[in-house]
Amino acid sequence: MDFSTLENHLHFIKHIDSNGEWKDKKYRDEVMKIVQACNKKLEDALGKSMHRLEEHRPSIPVVEKVVKMFPATLSYRDNRGRLPIHKAAEEFSNAIEYVPVLAKQWIKQKVGGKNLAAFLRGGLLVVDPDDDNKWNALQCVCYNYRKEKERFDVLKDLQQSGLLLKKDIQEQSLLFVALHDISSRTSEIFDFFTSWDPSALLESRYKGKSLLYSVCNEFYNESVLFLVLDAGFRHYPRVGGFLFIEEDEEGNTPLDNACTSYGEDKVMTILQKILSCRRDFPILHFICFEAPERKGLFFNAFPWAYHLRDDDGRSLHQAILAAGPGAMEENDHLLASISDDQIREKDPKTTLYPFAAMAVGEHADLNKCYYLLRRQPSVLDERSRS
Repeated sequence: MDFSTLENHLHFIKHIDSNGEWKDKKYRDEVMKIVQACNKKLEDALGKSMHRLEEHRPSIPVVEKVVKMFPATLSYRDNRGRLPIHKAAEEFSNAIEYVPVLAKQWIKQKVGGKNLAAFLRGGLLVVDPDDDNKWNALQCVCYNYRKEKERFDVLKDLQQSGLLLKKDIQEQSLLFVALHDISSRTSEIFDFFTSWDPSALLESRYKGKSLLYSVCNEFYNESVLFLVLDAGFRHYPRVGGFLFIEEDEEGNTPLDNACTSYGEDKVMTILQKILSCRRDFPILHFICFEAPERKGLFFNAFPWAYHLRDDDGRSLHQAILAAGPGAMEENDHLLASISDDQIREKDPKTTLYPFAAMAVGEHADLNKCYYLLRRQPSVLDERSRS
């Protein structure tokens, strides 16, 4: 029987029923049972078909029509317990573009009722029971091992539709998912999330571990380390990116842990690729304060940073002098390398000459003060004229 014959039969049955031409109640009851059974089989057939979207690739409007007629197809689970949205979002899916329409229609057709936050936001937050990581559909979309451009477009669609929220970045550990198994040093998805919520770089947790800890101690992926450090310098430049921003229980900074896990050479290569292209970040200022034991390594790798100034307009020498004797002792070579021009330059914040900076405060060092004056006694005359 083809579809046209079936359509004729259904039209005839509807006609004699609506006109009251066939008044046999038992017949009517049997027909209703047949219709109900047929409807269930149609739902099952279409539900299975929803798991094969990548094969027959219907248009989005057609999917909307089918779901409007048979809403239960959205909640049809296959033999592994997965929903159509799981199948569309999975790692090797070629149907990723159907995720937004499946989620939107899920809410519009009130699949699963009105409770439980629209049944976990259109199915996006329903865990895929067959996924090795036990990720939900939204997390699977963010796994950008392949088809990143298509997945990024889906996330933008979900964001604009209010189905992807800023809080999801941390609550669903989306930064960790976006970095999982990544092999490229560029990621639209990771950059999208970190630009939307920079605080997630510091505050996100996955299995109780911070992003910095995981990158330095567990991921062991140079591309991931590059992406995270680069994001740190872009979003947290005033604290030196992520190199020193937190310490673990043993007192080690991310720089310490990265050097231990990846080796100093690899870490320096990554930092050079991040910083040397723009040559405007005063990395040596931070090293002299935060990790003076590594200053030799960084001075060799970033000679161009020696003459940069920090956000206060201070040269490296001025920043060290202003920090006091502790910083001076850790970086005593800088005093010997200070030039005559630098001795004659005032600190842009305190307006003190270097010799005066060494002569004031509870930690004044008169020996260093006299050394600088002997080098350039003319600053006294300049000071009296100013």
